[in-house]
Amino acid sequence: MKQESVNEIAITLLNKPTWSDLEYYVVVILLVLILASLLAFFRALYSEKAKYSAIKSSLDTIKLQSEVTAKTTETIKNDLEYKSWNRKEILQVRRAKLEEYVLLIMCLPDVLHKEMEEKFFGKDHSYDEQLWHKAQLIQKLYFPELDKEHNELRKSLADYKRWLGNGMMEVVEKRKNGNVNARVSEEHMDKYSSLLDSLNNSTLEIENKARKMSQEFHT
Repeated sequence: MKQESVNEIAITLLNKPTWSDLEYYVVVILLVLILASLLAFFRALYSEKAKYSAIKSSLDTIKLQSEVTAKTTETIKNDLEYKSWNRKEILQVRRAKLEEYVLLIMCLPDVLHKEMEEKFFGKDHSYDEQLWHKAQLIQKLYFPELDKEHNELRKSLADYKRWLGNGMMEVVEKRKNGNVNARVSEEHMDKYSSLLDSLNNSTLEIENKARKMSQEFHT
């Protein structure tokens, strides 16, 4: 046998598997299928884990949001209840102070009349000299919405105080001139009626405004 023939036979034996071509391809296909199945399994497993992690993360987020929402809702509820309670307390205080203020204002003309009789005619009267200051304080602290009406009353009161001061100076001058029993002149007293009307009108404006405010407090 020639050397070339021997070499060809050796190469053929080395390159060709011991089993048939059909068996070889069947085994290869089976291995490929097994590898593909394993790969698909691990991919599915990873996908399920990722899906589970995503679901768990979403549930945790929803739980956290629910807790935050519940706390926020409770806070708002408590805040509203406090504000509602606080508003009721404020309304009660304002209602009481409004009644006190109006009562002081209504008593003002009578107090001023007693003051006038004491200063001009020496009558002994008991009255609250701080009444106006009390009314002033309540209005400034609690009722800025009454500024306009209260200011009109202040002007009327200023006119009265000016008139009262002028009358007292008139009496003092008469006494300096030797008139021990000096009294204020009728001409000066004639102005008293118009001053009192101005005070009463200003007081009435405050009463009307206060009545409307009181109705709002009860709504």
